[in-house]
Amino acid sequence: MDIKKQQDQRKVLASAMIILLVITFFSSLVSIYLVYQNSKLFDDLRNNKQTIVRPLVDLENGYSFYGVRGDARYLRAMALSFLVLRLNVSAQNIETSHDILLSYTSDELRPKLIEALSKEKKSLRIDNGASVFYVRDLKVSPTNGIVDVVGDLEFYYGIKKIQPIKKHYQLRIEMRNSQLKLTDFVEIPE
Repeated sequence: MDIKKQQDQRKVLASAMIILLVITFFSSLVSIYLVYQNSKLFDDLRNNKQTIVRPLVDLENGYSFYGVRGDARYLRAMALSFLVLRLNVSAQNIETSHDILLSYTSDELRPKLIEALSKEKKSLRIDNGASVFYVRDLKVSPTNGIVDVVGDLEFYYGIKKIQPIKKHYQLRIEMRNSQLKLTDFVEIPE
């Protein structure tokens, strides 16, 4: 009887040892996972280089972000700012507005945009005109930095108002070398 009791005790002890080894193994795996997550979070915190940029239209609020693009609110505000600089102009302020807009353009876009802006400038200066763009629809794609804007462009020459023209523009906004750059500003034909 004593032998049977000792064998039962050894079986219980062996089962307890196996259970403890399994618990130790899983707790080691969890510890390794937590160390990995902790180091990843610490690296994110240490390398968190945020850029705070004030858009041209809403100077009270700045937007902070890191990476190559801002969030949808930031892209929307900057796209509206660029549209104002290009399309809400008169013969008196067109030069200044276009110069500010060109200061944000990338090197690849600058020659194409200068050509388009000079045509717009010439048409407004001939008859001392002005233009205003009224946004009807704005779609932002923050993953690729594209903003689609649909609206009506109205021209005024003196007291004469021209019929509104429906326009569709597509803008691409990126961060390059920690600087905001407008990399595309095209009119999409309807």
